[in-house]
Amino acid sequence: MEGITKQGGLVNVCRFSPILETERLGLRQLRYEDGVDIHAYFNEGMAKYYDWLPKTVAEGRGFVRFFKTGYQEEQSIRWGITLKPYDQVIGTCGFSDFDHFSRAELGYELSEQYWHRGIMTEALRAIIPFGFNEIEMHRIQASVFPANQASISLLEKFGFQKEGLLREYTYVKHRDVWEDCLVLALLKSEFVRWNQGGPNYSLVRDIHS
Repeated sequence: MEGITKQGGLVNVCRFSPILETERLGLRQLRYEDGVDIHAYFNEGMAKYYDWLPKTVAEGRGFVRFFKTGYQEEQSIRWGITLKPYDQVIGTCGFSDFDHFSRAELGYELSEQYWHRGIMTEALRAIIPFGFNEIEMHRIQASVFPANQASISLLEKFGFQKEGLLREYTYVKHRDVWEDCLVLALLKSEFVRWNQGGPNYSLVRDIHS
């Protein structure tokens, strides 16, 4: 597969980046112009579950720049979530903090307008198999604020197990508080057991990266 190597990493990023498609969604590389939509959908309701709140379009573009740089440095991969047939980004999802590509941190967010429609479930049903099958990760973990029960329930649906509580682990600048983080993780051996049906996505090669 071009753009991904079986040494367990992301390479050839100057030529290709993976686009994933599901029944309703397109997961594509983030673009700087997506910063406008990211700034627009990141409201106070969402921000109570995140350690970041973009107050300007420039900060939304900075979010895109952060993950573009991470992808080039083989430290992260982040997809913009679009609802077919439209190209507008309504959320993002992906992996960061790769450790020799054997483990990584799962992250995601979705515009509040699209909550309770199964969209993030569909997105994770694509990228979790991608992480284990294509990047060949051994472990995927996520850090969630304990109050974010919806996110915890979503992860548990995929077999993630609670591993511990990190007390006052994350500083939330826009609220000036330290938040605890609950760590949940999924191992490849556990993923194999629930993914008997095969991948829930199709891979499209992006030649415009």
